[in-house]
Amino acid sequence: MIELAPHQTEAIDRIGILLDRFRGAILADEVGLGKSFVAAAIAASFGGEIEVIVPASLVTQWRGTLENFGADAEVITHDSLIGDRFVPQPARNRLLIVDEAHGFRNTATQRYDALARRSIGAQLVLVTATPICNSPDDLLSLVALIVDDNALRYAGVASIEDAFRTRDAAAIRNIIAELVIRRDRDVLPEDLRFGSIERRVIRHPVASIPEIDQLRFPLIGGHCEILHRLLWRRLESSEAALLESIRRQTRFYERALECLRSGRTLSKRDYRRAFGDEEDRNALQDVLFWDVFAPDVARIDAEEIREEIRRLDRIRDAAAAAPRTKRDLLANLIAAEPMLIFTSAVATAHDLASTLRAGVITSRGAQPLDALDAFRRGRIHILVCTDLASEGLNLQRAGVVVHYDIPWNPVKLDQRNGRAWRIGQTRPSVQAIYFIPETRRTRIIETVAAKNRARRRLLDPSPDAPRHGPSLFALPPHLPRDAPAVALIRKLRAARLGCPPHIARRYRAGIERLFAEMSREYIDDRRLRELMALLRAEERGPV
Repeated sequence: MIELAPHQTEAIDRIGILLDRFRGAILADEVGLGKSFVAAAIAASFGGEIEVIVPASLVTQWRGTLENFGADAEVITHDSLIGDRFVPQPARNRLLIVDEAHGFRNTATQRYDALARRSIGAQLVLVTATPICNSPDDLLSLVALIVDDNALRYAGVASIEDAFRTRDAAAIRNIIAELVIRRDRDVLPEDLRFGSIERRVIRHPVASIPEIDQLRFPLIGGHCEILHRLLWRRLESSEAALLESIRRQTRFYERALECLRSGRTLSKRDYRRAFGDEEDRNALQDVLFWDVFAPDVARIDAEEIREEIRRLDRIRDAAAAAPRTKRDLLANLIAAEPMLIFTSAVATAHDLASTLRAGVITSRGAQPLDALDAFRRGRIHILVCTDLASEGLNLQRAGVVVHYDIPWNPVKLDQRNGRAWRIGQTRPSVQAIYFIPETRRTRIIETVAAKNRARRRLLDPSPDAPRHGPSLFALPPHLPRDAPAVALIRKLRAARLGCPPHIARRYRAGIERLFAEMSREYIDDRRLRELMALLRAEERGPV
């Protein structure tokens, strides 16, 4: 068994109170404070079924952690939830622990829907150092998984949803204080402190390839500015990344010509391959993917496509001939300290690993154990990674973290630094080196700064900020709860009608989805009995 630090045992106690009251909790301590140990200890003390839901890259590490704590749990991946047709059974005593829970911040995804349904009737612990990534709505999505909309009325928050909708900062801070366990490194005892972080900025030039802005994207239409920005972003990463994008797009237009000759239609898969580069796929999918793309073969102009291919060829030649100044700046930094290098592009990662003779982690499946093991054991001193390796991994051997690309999402910077700057780091300081493009063409720095300000306004209020409402931990152990389900069930039983839309929002996300589903179909006695049983499990009392 691993001996826990005082701040970890305190977190366990507070989570226990939250689970008893709400059957859910959010553990959002800053990166590097040992949240996985807290979650594993909770699993070890739970007397029922346990599922630990983690990114694929962390499966092996989590299995080892659970084994160290003697916890018997099933470890499943985020993505595997989608294909698992889970049916809620409220009689089972279940605990779900979700690591890197910010991966479920989008309520419109299949992944979120699968977790919401799976959490019905279960206790739920969400673990993430970054509960707000892009906007406060990220946090609302997580809160909706663990509590009813009116769960904090005793603390002066009549509706959690309305507080976020109106951006009521005071109410949102109150919600965080009641439901989220969030501490920084100041809670660590002296023997676990891991020094400081020294930040350094390196400005790098970006090759001038004006032909990028001449591309017309003939089969897309209406989104040229965004796609130009995407390609400049790739060039900011590396010439290798831009060349990979040009290769994909050239193949896309060649396929278009083939389809034109044969009378077939391009597939969405072709489109994804051409424009869905690793990081930008999520950033741009609302604009580009996939409904706006439905080319009519009969209206395709073959000569226009050939001219676009010629423009791509000129960009390819310019990128191939451009000096690799940014890569040379990085090579001059290589020193004796073990180094982690993060990039947003797979092509950039492989180009750097080849040049520097480094290990590389870019896999989308299970983590590449050979590269990680070689780095941890000292057989290699440089590890080049995409952001797939920015979450959860313990890589304290590193003394330098290089942000070769600045990601769109600023929380990834904290996550990257946290691989080395965490409990177990014995150096007095860790170096964090940021490569910043000299050009402001993509406005990446402005984007990151704006997102950071929004996140810190809520998660890091000033120490003298007033508290609004009483703390959960100062309340008596039991408060009366109303049961709006009683009237609802009676109406459903009498009228055989679906759930009114304005009622469903009073329940946590899993029940909301069940209500929505049942409101679209005929409700019989069996389904009503099932719903009542689930509501009993959610509300911990007879309906």
